[in-house]
Amino acid sequence: MQSLKPHPRPAESALLQSSLRSTGLGLQDRLFSSESDNSLYFTYSGQPNTLEVRDLNYQVDLASQVPWFEQLAQFKMPWTSPSCQNSCELGIQNLSFKVRSGQMLAIIGSSGCGRASLLDVITGRGHGGKIKSGQIWINGQPSSPQLVRKCVAHVRQHNQLLPNLTVRETLAFIAQMRLPRTFSQAQRDKRVEDVIAELRLRQCADTRVGNMYVRGLSGGERRRVSIGVQLLWNPGILILDEPTSGLDSFTAHNLVKTLSRLAKGNRLVLISLHQPRSDIFRLFDLVLLMTSGTPIYLGAAQHMVQYFTAIGYPCPRYSNPADFYVDLTSIDRRSREQELATREKAQSLAALFLEKVRDLDDFLWKAETKDLDEDTCVESSVTPLDTNCLPSPTKMPGAVQQFTTLIRRQISNDFRDLPTLLIHGAEACLMSMTIGFLYFGHGSIQLSFMDTAAL
Repeated sequence: MQSLKPHPRPAESALLQSSLRSTGLGLQDRLFSSESDNSLYFTYSGQPNTLEVRDLNYQVDLASQVPWFEQLAQFKMPWTSPSCQNSCELGIQNLSFKVRSGQMLAIIGSSGCGRASLLDVITGRGHGGKIKSGQIWINGQPSSPQLVRKCVAHVRQHNQLLPNLTVRETLAFIAQMRLPRTFSQAQRDKRVEDVIAELRLRQCADTRVGNMYVRGLSGGERRRVSIGVQLLWNPGILILDEPTSGLDSFTAHNLVKTLSRLAKGNRLVLISLHQPRSDIFRLFDLVLLMTSGTPIYLGAAQHMVQYFTAIGYPCPRYSNPADFYVDLTSIDRRSREQELATREKAQSLAALFLEKVRDLDDFLWKAETKDLDEDTCVESSVTPLDTNCLPSPTKMPGAVQQFTTLIRRQISNDFRDLPTLLIHGAEACLMSMTIGFLYFGHGSIQLSFMDTAAL
């Protein structure tokens, strides 16, 4: 006879579920944090930075993004391309925001929402368009190429690293080219070790970077090395384009957690993402939701659900807010009717948000004061530093020193890939012997050389 086990009481069942849930959260925290989250090896010691965008309208020229040689390959002359009025569209419309040191702003939205255009405009790489109106201010000054090079570090979506160098060697060569001349070798080595410790790369510091052909680091470690290359010169503003693309969920979470820790070190971090998962979404301080170049929401990440609930779009239970609201504001282009309907809804949401933040200085939507706690404030808690104690500008390495460093770095990378080096040498020898045999035995008569060249 089968014995029947007694069913747990409702109170015991609730207590059991609560303990399991707390155990699961504790296990998740242990999995996602190998070191203490508060351990900062490398903080930004300069003055607090601010990035402000005021009424930005950016026009993208689609025709200019096609190179002239591709137009010739399609039998199209450059002067026969469509006029600017027909090929131009607004990539960013009426965008305003203000971010300070100690904050991490995540720009999310569907494909074509204007995330890449915004990063290109901020970093001065918007070669395929022009600013129609508005301005970008960095630390209270209008943005300029010199100011961007001084304050802003841009980590691109694709890694551009030499595969046969180790992590420590990659950072050491960059330190010789980017750090001031006043730095001694011991100071450069210490800066490299601080960056390695900050990005949690100690376990793979002596491993080759690798690529799709050379075995080396994992995708997440390689992405952190790319961040470390820019972090070496200690920038106050760090901008990253799709840092989690191509990474698994565990690696992406650890990477964004690293960026959140960097923001706590008195830095301003700006990242663009497509649709982050819920545990990554909780790491953001501020969120900018865009569609068709217009802002739909800009404010604290933990207040986004509250904002959309107040205007009649509550997030379903057990749903990821980022996924739900990105889908809500996406433009459906499967048919003309659906495109018009979804675009009209997105425009109405954008107009409603602009109306709510029109009179605010930082253009951030804030929840009611009674609903805010001291630990949910979106303002940065970083105390301003004494400007009299800031380091004075120093001279950077000259062109000759940078050239010799690049030569040594390339030689170090090439000589570690002996098969490829031998193949290139054999190709050069074979080509020289082929050309030598063609002209061997000919006299110095010009006609003889011309006959050989004609053959």
